[in-house]
Amino acid sequence: MKKTLLVSALAALTLGSAALSPAIAAPISAPPQISEADAQTAKDQVKAPRRATSYDKISEKARQYDVNPDLAPTDADYAKARKDREEGKVTRRSQRTEIEEVRDQNNRITEYVVTPSSTQIPYTVENRSDRPSTNPGHSKDTLGTPKFINFGF
Repeated sequence: MKKTLLVSALAALTLGSAALSPAIAAPISAPPQISEADAQTAKDQVKAPRRATSYDKISEKARQYDVNPDLAPTDADYAKARKDREEGKVTRRSQRTEIEEVRDQNNRITEYVVTPSSTQIPYTVENRSDRPSTNPGHSKDTLGTPKFINFGF
């Protein structure tokens, strides 16, 4: 059974290669000539018109505005800033993180106000030393969760 299948496959390959050999051996002819008009219509049909995206619309709107050179600081602006800094009108930002303590009338610390040097945005941490934590294993926790946003009315 295997011999018959093998012989028939070999015969099919031999006949197939004999049928293809004249087509392979024939020289390749020149491509067919197409007129310029036919080439242009084919190109127009293939290339679909591109829809304007929101980026294109915003870019076009941005090109309508002129650049204002007066917005950039001049040498006079830099000189005035240096003079103001020397006179103490403008203070430099602290390069250190500042921690302030807020105390009540009994002189106990009620909260800490922390101002990081990187952002200069203060946040508060409540001191809960008079109210011990109820969580097991955390009996020495005396500070609350930092409050990054304070709502006041």
